[in-house]
Amino acid sequence: LAATSPGIVASAAPPKAKKAVEFNEDSEIAFFTNMFRWSHTALQEIWPQLIFQITWVIVVWVMIWYWPEFTLPVELKYAHSTIGKPLAFLLVFKSGQGYGNYVEGRKMLGGLCNNCREMAQAVFTYKLSDSADMVKVEMLRKVIRRKMNLMLAFQRQWAREAKEGFSPGCGLEEEEYVGTGDAANWHKDPSGPAIANMISQQEFEMYNTIAPTARPAYVQTEINKLAAELSLETAYPEHMFYGFTANSADTMNIFKGVYRIVETAVPHPYIHLLYMLNFLYCFLVPLIYCPNSTIEKNEKFQFMSGWVASILISACFNGIMEVSGLLHNPFGHDLIDHDMGEFCMKAHTETKVIAGMVKAEVGSDDTDYSKSPVE
Repeated sequence: LAATSPGIVASAAPPKAKKAVEFNEDSEIAFFTNMFRWSHTALQEIWPQLIFQITWVIVVWVMIWYWPEFTLPVELKYAHSTIGKPLAFLLVFKSGQGYGNYVEGRKMLGGLCNNCREMAQAVFTYKLSDSADMVKVEMLRKVIRRKMNLMLAFQRQWAREAKEGFSPGCGLEEEEYVGTGDAANWHKDPSGPAIANMISQQEFEMYNTIAPTARPAYVQTEINKLAAELSLETAYPEHMFYGFTANSADTMNIFKGVYRIVETAVPHPYIHLLYMLNFLYCFLVPLIYCPNSTIEKNEKFQFMSGWVASILISACFNGIMEVSGLLHNPFGHDLIDHDMGEFCMKAHTETKVIAGMVKAEVGSDDTDYSKSPVE
């Protein structure tokens, strides 16, 4: 309880607001207009593959022009058809896994906010005993709320900043995340509520010796110990404490689910096979479809044969691969990712509102941890 005056350093400049990606599906002509988009689409991600495919089609037509008598082995078409079946299976499985992670990630973040709200309700609204020491109760309530927000911040930081760096546009954007030691900069992370606003110098020195992946569990232990002490001031200590720790445990279990998604990469042999089959399938398309016309027709129609199939198949398969890769980890900094900082701020706002509604003898806990303590 000694660390009742958090705020050890000024956090770095805050990150830029995340741009909203709008995609209108309500319009009657959305089926047509939505095709003509580039920014934040799969096409923007796969333009190198499309350029390669176009170049390869040109090369194939140059070869046909100079060696019109050359014919490909008949079995090439059957090989191409055979490759398509396992490729489609692997793509469906990977894209399904990516979308599953994306949906499950949203549920997890909602669960974290829900548990924090329920813990705050237990801390601030549970019936107190007639002999409760109100000064002690209000001190414990304030520290527990701060620690709850700190636990969420540590969970966010390990899942996002420790893997992908600090938020784009913030004062630490060019620095690599350093989680421990003398060169540590984790405490300057400006993503709200900023960690620097919620810890004291003593706490910084203590947390700086703990591995970033273990910090959420360490803070959870602190919270549970504080809740145990607070429960002694309530009318029904065991009921209050067991209910609180159930939400506390669920919060950590959800974080372990987030950790699993972030840490579990697709096995290398699977990815290698998928990329190899995809490349071969797209690579063979011009060889099969470009020679479909005679020389006379090609001269008349300016070598149009094979273009449509080559480009559409490349866009389709490479686009699905790219999207499934982007969805695999929904906790990063990409625009389509869930903003963990936004959910941390939601939990902070909800707990602040709950704390502010409770009548206190020495002042309600209206601390805003999204601001520096000196503000």
